[in-house]
Amino acid sequence: MLRLISILLVLVPFFWGCLKNDNNAALSILDDSTPALYPFNGEVDTSVTTSCGQASPATATTGTTTGTTTGTTGSTGTSTNNTRFSVISQLIFKTKETLNIRFQYDSTQIQGNIDPQQGFILAGGLFGKTVQGTQGTVKWFNQGINIDTSIQNVQQISFFNIEIRLNGTYSTTATNSATILLQCFTTDGVNCTSVTTTSRCFTSDNKTCIVQNTSGDAKSVIISGTIKCNAPNIVPQ
Repeated sequence: MLRLISILLVLVPFFWGCLKNDNNAALSILDDSTPALYPFNGEVDTSVTTSCGQASPATATTGTTTGTTTGTTGSTGTSTNNTRFSVISQLIFKTKETLNIRFQYDSTQIQGNIDPQQGFILAGGLFGKTVQGTQGTVKWFNQGINIDTSIQNVQQISFFNIEIRLNGTYSTTATNSATILLQCFTTDGVNCTSVTTTSRCFTSDNKTCIVQNTSGDAKSVIISGTIKCNAPNIVPQ
């Protein structure tokens, strides 16, 4: 009996540690002059982060075929590449930071690029500052992102294990720690609109987009590290 209790005392902390790390980010914000401008280690708050992200199928370009058989002209059609998805993820951490990131996923690859228009933004919480950009990569290994490529509709992502390297701008301007960033439609990348458009931006007030800081207090930085997310309320597709 004592032997069994001893084994349990060893295993319980181990398994508890594994479970606890199902929703954590281990990131470093680096610049050219500082080895670690800001080490960011946060735990995803699954009570407000309802899923690890949303994946929408990407559509291949339209192609036209022509023919001369019996004088018939071929048809024009659009085909869907079911290996490619656009992923947008909003993670809210227990220390109230919000990380929004949009990237391209392809099940035949091991990494994808950050969306060149929407990009990413990390703001608020104990961090209290903003890092934003539109360049970088997201890596996944061994199906590290739960996306079912047979589903050609929008699907919620129940878990992922990714490695990121993002190039952005660090602003020393404080952000409201209580604000959770939202998305809105935009036509100019500056103002939100009630009209449905193909472009969106991140916003804190649903009126204006949060634009990348180009003022004198901004500096170029790299966010690198790993993020794990496991949304228990999402049933894998």
